[in-house]
Amino acid sequence: MSDGTSELVMVALQFGGHTVKGYATRDQWPSEENLGTPPVSAVLRPLGSEIPQEVSLEGVKAVFFVKGFDGKWHDDLRFHDHLPAQECLWVRATFHDGEVIEGLIRNNQNFVIQSGFYMLPTDPEGNNWLIYVLKNKLKDFQVLGLRAAPKNMRTLHAAKPTQAA
Repeated sequence: MSDGTSELVMVALQFGGHTVKGYATRDQWPSEENLGTPPVSAVLRPLGSEIPQEVSLEGVKAVFFVKGFDGKWHDDLRFHDHLPAQECLWVRATFHDGEVIEGLIRNNQNFVIQSGFYMLPTDPEGNNWLIYVLKNKLKDFQVLGLRAAPKNMRTLHAAKPTQAA
């Protein structure tokens, strides 16, 4: 147990209409780098039992790693539904060739589902006023924060701004 991976953790497996609570070892869950291949089952010692058993994860909604099995009633949760959504995501795009660019993109689903997205560069000294990023050319993509949209982002598809003479 010196590496911390085989320590026991409390988990709650939540299926559509029921929850299974118990203890599992941490090393059976995929690392963050391997989350693309979820496990199909888990060895779990159910709450109130001393006998571990294999539990199918088919149909599981989520695996909750919990501090305790008592839980917390949801009436006292605070969501931010009353706040307006921020218009932009501040992002960092790293291309396969090593170039890194930070910019603002619209806070909607397009950057996830489309093959590319428009980004307004945040570098005030740069030559770019708008960039169309092709996602298959990205090595890494990070969301750094939320921002209000600047005035020049109102129409991303507009023609190039005219330069003052």
